[in-house]
Amino acid sequence: MKKASIVIPCYNTAENIGQTLQAFFDQTQPADAYEIIVIDDCSTDHTAAEIDRNREDPRLIFLQNKRNSGPAHTRNRGIDQATGEIIIFSDGDTVPNKDYVEKHLHTHGRYPALHFVVSGGAAMPEDMEITPLMYLGNVVQTMGAAEYVEEDPYDWLHFSTLNVSLKREFLGDTRFDDGSFIRRTDSETELAGFEDTELAQRLADKGMKLVYNPDIIAYHYHFRTPDNYMDKVREYGKRFKVWIRLCPPEQAAELQLRMNYLLDRRNVFSTRNARECLRRLLVNDFSFPIIKGAGKFFESRNERLSLFFYQKLYKYLFLKGYFSN
Repeated sequence: MKKASIVIPCYNTAENIGQTLQAFFDQTQPADAYEIIVIDDCSTDHTAAEIDRNREDPRLIFLQNKRNSGPAHTRNRGIDQATGEIIIFSDGDTVPNKDYVEKHLHTHGRYPALHFVVSGGAAMPEDMEITPLMYLGNVVQTMGAAEYVEEDPYDWLHFSTLNVSLKREFLGDTRFDDGSFIRRTDSETELAGFEDTELAQRLADKGMKLVYNPDIIAYHYHFRTPDNYMDKVREYGKRFKVWIRLCPPEQAAELQLRMNYLLDRRNVFSTRNARECLRRLLVNDFSFPIIKGAGKFFESRNERLSLFFYQKLYKYLFLKGYFSN
């Protein structure tokens, strides 16, 4: 049995997957101690060809889905193939630092109990031009600011498959919900979002506790255009609705408050609700094209002001997705 199995789902990551694999091949951990399981979810670019170039490395296990099925199903295939004592989740557009695997394993050694799960940090790549827009709704922003409070029963909300590892024995037969978080066949947009936190929710019920090691860094090569950003936020709203439907009512209400998306029906006249109602009054179907146009107008003139306008559209777009299904 290997010490670690790295599970990497891919969908149209041709520009980065070669760099990602090379970084995993160049780890400080001995080569015979880990395997790299890459699953291509029917990419429409040349992702598969880029992965195929590395076939000769014995650590690489390359799987291809027969049809596009989304990240939940794709990661489940990787888990089922894994032989490692520790399963590490990463992404096809994510490049690890050199001692990434070693530090994941070392942290598990410091916390040997089965229920401890190790979460690393995320960063924007130093060799890529970063624009403020790329941070909007980005997991890097969330993970980089992670402050885990052990007494918080909802610390599992920091669980992200961009950079996390857990003991195979603890995971057991638990898998991502690929029945609920599935890709629609009538759309070219991959439906991703909250399938990892939904898994974390069930793992928390099994006693999971997160251990955060900021020295385990994953560099996220994720370029976001304004249109891509707006489409993604709508999809987040749709996926959040799927997740909430799976939750008991009390937990669903708590998650809605913690994630600050919906009105608090338990405290109708709260200050929070007043602010949200004012936001909806100012950002609506009529003002949306004006705000969007202002964001686009200032893209090349004042990046900070452009970001301000795009940011104002986040909740509007999220709720559009939420209430669309």
